[in-house]
Amino acid sequence: MVEEDSGTGALPEDLPGALPDGPSVIIVGGGLIGLSSAYYLRKAGASVTVLERGLVGGGASRFNAGEITSSVSPLPGPGIIGEVASTIFRSDGAVYLSPRQAVRGARFFTRFLRHCTQKSHDAGLAALVALNQRSFPLFDELAVEGVAADMHTNGYLVCCSSEAAAQEARHHYEELPHLAAAPGPLLRGADLRAAEPALSPAAEHGFVRHGERWINPSPFVDRLADALRSQGVVIVENAEVVSLRESGHGVEVLTRVGAFNGDSAVIAAGVWSEDLCRRLGVPLGMQPGKGYSFTVGVDTMPERVITFSDEYVVATPEGERVRIAGTMEFDGTREGLNIRRIQAMVNAVRHFLPGADWENLADEWVAPRPMTVDGLPFIGRLHDSSRILVATGHNMLGLTLGPATGVLVADLALRREHGLDLAPFSVRRFA
Repeated sequence: MVEEDSGTGALPEDLPGALPDGPSVIIVGGGLIGLSSAYYLRKAGASVTVLERGLVGGGASRFNAGEITSSVSPLPGPGIIGEVASTIFRSDGAVYLSPRQAVRGARFFTRFLRHCTQKSHDAGLAALVALNQRSFPLFDELAVEGVAADMHTNGYLVCCSSEAAAQEARHHYEELPHLAAAPGPLLRGADLRAAEPALSPAAEHGFVRHGERWINPSPFVDRLADALRSQGVVIVENAEVVSLRESGHGVEVLTRVGAFNGDSAVIAAGVWSEDLCRRLGVPLGMQPGKGYSFTVGVDTMPERVITFSDEYVVATPEGERVRIAGTMEFDGTREGLNIRRIQAMVNAVRHFLPGADWENLADEWVAPRPMTVDGLPFIGRLHDSSRILVATGHNMLGLTLGPATGVLVADLALRREHGLDLAPFSVRRFA
């Protein structure tokens, strides 16, 4: 399974071997998609090795808003440009595109604009809904198995700046197919704050999205990784992948700590999948859309996720603190933290959460979401006869679609029936 390569560094002496009781699959990437793929491959009897360039759960997996939602929708759409046009070049805007990246990434953003039609959006929505139909049942199973033990099902509270904005947002959710439950009635003033006592009088309009779920993603990642290790899955951290080589007999994955051999491999490395696929002759054309978050102490803990829709910011309870997450930054980098983005989020929501200790933020975080021009992930083989699969490009839906993608990857790797139209997710659709 593992061969030491003196040119790339010595292997850890205590590295265990994967269980040799089924086809061997190497997962490149230890985030939500990679770990979920490993989980369902191992359930199906495969021997699995996960290779992670840093630490498990790095990238966008750990410190997002924790939403597990039925309202999946591709980002490109008829209204998105109008929503962000006035602030997109402002560094404190909810969506920020640096002028330099607007030029360097012109091909991506031009193609993104071409997908902002109703026809393209409707087709993408249908594809995401079909994939997401598996998500809630799979998370229910994960809850029973202890992996998603702290999942909450009491929905989200949506706060809007005006009654008109609340009505428009509520109407949007009413029209989405396969919503977990119909949104609740419009709430105003005291009724809104009765539904969520953590809010200040500045919050005047909103409604509850019933039936939606949420979880603290960092402990979820840890429990998923622990479950994999207990089942004999090998997880190798700090194992940056240099190359993948395919033959008629299997796949060799060369890393900084040695070479790993398997019957097949899955590239599930988030935005870093772009580099690996490009070397294999299949560029995906993804862009890193950086998301930010931090935690803050509050006097009154929210009872559920609060979505501040006009500010593009989400507040999620995490024990004794609240995680504030959101925004989108396209500046061409993958991990550079811009403190102005953090401050913009504070300014956007501080008047809604009384008693929050805004002077003592903690856990400031930034990570790149793997954004695609049509808002759909890449799931499938590099080509029809390839032993290398790809599962990446989940935009802002990695947590929600993780288990459903993992089951699909297992079906594809083991050549089982899956019953899903994969054409919208084709790895080569933009190659």
